[in-house]
Amino acid sequence: MKTLIEVGGYDGTDSLKFHSEGYRVFTFEPAIHLYNTIVNKTMGLENYTVIPKAVCLKDGKTQFNICRHGGASSILPFRSNDELNKYWNNRDDVHYSGISYEVDTIRLDTFIEQQGLQHTQIDYIHIDAQGVDLDVLKSLGKYIINVKEGVVETVNQEEKSIYIGQSENTMQHTVSFLTSNGFNVTKVESNDGQGCEYNVYFSR
Repeated sequence: MKTLIEVGGYDGTDSLKFHSEGYRVFTFEPAIHLYNTIVNKTMGLENYTVIPKAVCLKDGKTQFNICRHGGASSILPFRSNDELNKYWNNRDDVHYSGISYEVDTIRLDTFIEQQGLQHTQIDYIHIDAQGVDLDVLKSLGKYIINVKEGVVETVNQEEKSIYIGQSENTMQHTVSFLTSNGFNVTKVESNDGQGCEYNVYFSR
């Protein structure tokens, strides 16, 4: 059975497609309302696990900042609305709601060891972690060699980022990390109308 790890499950739409194709799914979603949405959608499904944790470089706890609506919530603090509107065309969904709460955090290498997946191929990894996407890849540690292919979201330039503290989580850093770890970048495509964020597809 193929294995998918998804970081940033949102409402389960993407991972459910993989599951319908026969993948065993592990999906992380720390936003409480979205975690509950996925759990309700997937109740009774076999080989589908939802984890209510944020993935980053440290195991522990952190504050999770909730966007007004949609899937832009992050462990990083949001830029001011004035800064965001320079590039994001007054998109309300990327603005901070004023709500934050504490969530558990975990590294992917910790998770892999907890689940006994040390010798399991990760056939696909889908990362949409809102500003810490490269950190998610780095958190695989030595198990990055287990990854066959995937996609990671990244900001084009730091000044266009939604969050404060993304200086090391840009497209340039992400592509450099992927290629230095034996991956080929197979496609890069914009995922917004502002040319701010891109999906980077990669494989061995």
